[in-house]
This record gives sequence, C-alpha cells and structure tokens, in this order.
Amino acid sequence: MTKYAIPSDLEEEVVRLLYKRAADLNWTYLTDTDRTRHYQAWTSDPEVGGRLLPFIGKPENVRPWLKDRPMKEYIRATYGVGKWAPLVVKPATPVSTLVDKALGHGWNVDLETLDIKPLCVTIRHEDDEEMEQRFAWAPMRDFKHLAWAAIAAQAGGDALPWVICTVDSFVRKITPEQKATNDRIAKRLGLISAHVTDG
Repeated sequence: MTKYAIPSDLEEEVVRLLYKRAADLNWTYLTDTDRTRHYQAWTSDPEVGGRLLPFIGKPENVRPWLKDRPMKEYIRATYGVGKWAPLVVKPATPVSTLVDKALGHGWNVDLETLDIKPLCVTIRHEDDEEMEQRFAWAPMRDFKHLAWAAIAAQAGGDALPWVICTVDSFVRKITPEQKATNDRIAKRLGLISAHVTDG
C-alpha cells in the first residue's frame, strides 16, 4: 500500500468527517453499489478529496486511499479497535452485549484475547471457567470470512468451538432464508451460527 505524507492533523480531520458521514449512512450495512457511489462523491468533495489531493498527488489516488485506509478500518473502529477508534461518533454495540444477545447471559468476554481479522474474542462461561469458546462477529456480508477464519484456525490447531455471529440492523435485517442457510453451513463445518440485531 502506498504511503502518503498526509499531515496527521489533516488526516484526523478528514477521517473524523468520513466516520461521521459513515455513521449517518449506516455504512456497515450499505451495498457495494451504494458504497461506490459515496466513494465517488467523497473523492470529488472539496472537504475530503480536495484536502487530500495536495498530499496524494492525483485524483485517481484519492478513492483507493479512502477505501483501503480509513474505510477499511471503519467497522473495527466502531468496536473500539485501531488508531481511528477515537474518531468514531457512533460506536457499535459492545461485544459483551452481542455475546449476551447471541448466547444468553452468563458469558464473560476476555478482551485480552481480542483479534481483529476477523474480530473475535475468547469467551468463558461464569459457571464453568473451563467452558471456553471463540466468538467472532461481523456484518452478514462477511459470513464467509468468519466461517473461513474459524475453519482455518481449527485446522491450525485451535481446539476451541467457534461461534460465528452475523450482525444486522433494523434497517437491513437478515432474512429467515439467510439465517437458515448460515445455520446449515455452520453445522456442516462444525461451527455454531448466531445472529444478532445491532441496536
């Protein structure tokens, strides 16, 4: 990835603006087509592309920077992960709440085990500390990435059961058909599938 000499204060201002706009758009649940439209608009926007252009050099470099840098980190940042997390104006539901919604009460989240590709943590049941599971979560669009990460980890020696949790919103709900398909795939792979509505 090309590294540009963007002043840190300018980068922070632009990313803060992008993250505010992303929150207003419910970015996590936008389609790729909608996201493309916004990338094009931001690239030509004087407050975004216009401010980056002197440091990025060419207009065609703006969109890749937006997509591969701040917006690639956006979902993780909403969960408090990464250098841009403090710039998020609308944090996502904490993972402890997602675990409660997905599996019921009684699970403790070990944030020391947080991994980010994909987002996952180790959880332990309060009635039995030996009862451990790996809990991974992402928007519905990333179900296949969660499933692949789980089977790759287990193939590499991770003996813990994996819960892969897809998160939707009231605006863009996972359909019963999608849930059923996810459940069938997870069962076939020896994984646990869960679905949570954020908010």
